[in-house]
Amino acid sequence: MSRQRHRSRPKTASPPAPGLERESSPCSAGGGPAATIQAWPWWVQLAGCGMLVAVGVMAWHWGTDPGIPSPDLKAADPLVVLAIDDAQVRVRQAPRSAEAWGDLGLVLYAQSYGEEAVECFRRATALDDRSWRWPFFAAAARSHTAPRQAAELMEEAIRRDSTAVWPRLLRAEWLVSLGRADEARADYDALLATSPDHARARMGLARLLLAEGRADEAVAAIGKAIDHPSTRRAAHQLAAQIATRQGDRAEAGRCVEQADALPADAPWPEDPLAAELPLRRVGKRSRIKLVSQMEQAGALDEADALTRRVEREHPEIYLFVEGRMQLAKGDFVAAEKAFRRAVEFDPRAVEVHFQLGRSIALQGRLAEAAEAYRRLLSIEPAYGPGWLELGLCLLDSDRAAAVAALESAVAYMPGSDEARQTLARARAGMGRPAEDPPDEREPPKQ
Repeated sequence: MSRQRHRSRPKTASPPAPGLERESSPCSAGGGPAATIQAWPWWVQLAGCGMLVAVGVMAWHWGTDPGIPSPDLKAADPLVVLAIDDAQVRVRQAPRSAEAWGDLGLVLYAQSYGEEAVECFRRATALDDRSWRWPFFAAAARSHTAPRQAAELMEEAIRRDSTAVWPRLLRAEWLVSLGRADEARADYDALLATSPDHARARMGLARLLLAEGRADEAVAAIGKAIDHPSTRRAAHQLAAQIATRQGDRAEAGRCVEQADALPADAPWPEDPLAAELPLRRVGKRSRIKLVSQMEQAGALDEADALTRRVEREHPEIYLFVEGRMQLAKGDFVAAEKAFRRAVEFDPRAVEVHFQLGRSIALQGRLAEAAEAYRRLLSIEPAYGPGWLELGLCLLDSDRAAAVAALESAVAYMPGSDEARQTLARARAGMGRPAEDPPDEREPPKQ
């Protein structure tokens, strides 16, 4: 019996070593984590596996996400959202592709998301160390809000190809608007050394010489721009200004008559911005803008055909066109009514706000028109025509504010003779030198 009791007596565990009383092994009870997990109900095990997979996917995403810029699209047209999303997907699929980053930048730029576009073009520039296109587009996108920074960014495009026309051309125009005439002249001279008959460069140089009081040299600088389809009308208008400066009123009158008889100047051939951005504009606002551009270019049949195709889908486009028709008829009250209804459908439609401002201004209510243009510029600060019209509305009530608005108009539209002439007249009324170029101005906070 004693032997039985001896066999059934439990064994006494050895005491732990000094200093290890609180230490324990994770496997000391129940066979470790594996045994513990096996003891869980099957549905708990399944949920745990799902969580592990999700965590793994998130970790992979965090490790491979290239940090794609994403603008606020809460109020964006669904077609715009889709176009940006598609371009972002292509970047995720090929994050080391300069073309993918550049294409995303162009899609963003075409929809007026300039800041995000600049970042994409920077990525493309870093991935492709040869092409001048990506730094060129980065500078162009920056020019709408910071011309000075844009001029600096364009240096990289010029460094990559000193014979490329468009980087030097745009930078020269920006430098003129910034008052850096000597640097602009150097760009024009370098460009014309390789492309001596480039009409837009010749026009820019002629304007620069005229601003410096060198009228005779300005006449010679125009050169073949007087016959180029993209500069004929503007060149005759500039020739009239030069003749006026020289005191030849008869020649000035003749040039004005010739300019009035000419059709609108054609779009610039081989312009990278004109070639790339329209292809990527989507949504109803892009269609409104395209209708306006067609009408301004004299392509009335094409504008009418486009209008008929889209007015059934978007009533605001119908109202926009109705307003334009009423403006053409001289019924400014009916035009205002149509544009106000169109704005209700799409409060961020820049072209509609612009035409609403016009319809109000034509009724003589300049203070209300100025407010309409301010609302427009709060949506798109780089809209040059909006700054010009705002300046015109303010000329009689607030000359200093008018000059500030017109300086912005010139900065955003350096090739606009109307903006420059209006600014010169406004400055003359304030007793300031008429030929002083405007300083760089950031868009004011609205």
